[in-house]
Amino acid sequence: MKQIIHKNNVFSVLLAVIIGSIIYRVTPVMVDHVFNLVISKNRSNIVDIHQGRDITATQTVAVDRLNLADKNRFRHPKLGDLGYGDDFWVDVNADFLVKKAGNYVFYMGSDDGYSLAIDGHPLCEWTHDRPLTVDACTVSLTEGPHKFALVYFQGYGNSGLTMQYAYATDGTQYFAGDNSKYLKFH
Repeated sequence: MKQIIHKNNVFSVLLAVIIGSIIYRVTPVMVDHVFNLVISKNRSNIVDIHQGRDITATQTVAVDRLNLADKNRFRHPKLGDLGYGDDFWVDVNADFLVKKAGNYVFYMGSDDGYSLAIDGHPLCEWTHDRPLTVDACTVSLTEGPHKFALVYFQGYGNSGLTMQYAYATDGTQYFAGDNSKYLKFH
């Protein structure tokens, strides 16, 4: 039995593919809302994490994890470029739950500077410019709720920020924002 393809059917399928492609293209990329990044453009050059701020514009961006070092830019893998080209601050204040008490290592990657505090206590920082480098910061955490405050700055040139964590005796690294058997982010 010979089957004949009708040209109206071909046209209908082609039209459905085109419409589907347009809808896919115009639908904004979505990620889970785990962290609010408050990104502020500074009027003057930033050279130190502790210098005064002179803010000209601010925006808030929601991200799922702190993996913001893609192609030497302050860039989310799905959302693309974030913030401004240079001389900007990023503030992240977030709650998290420790499921298992013990020593944790936070791996802070930054290009340029950052400062990390947990429960109001400074943990580690890099105060000035540098290429993307990762610092290991160890802290003992009790079971239960905690808060971290992260301040990052980008001066000029390449940029990026990452934050990973590991339970010290396990060593498996997770990005901040990824829940594990050790930590849960709200």
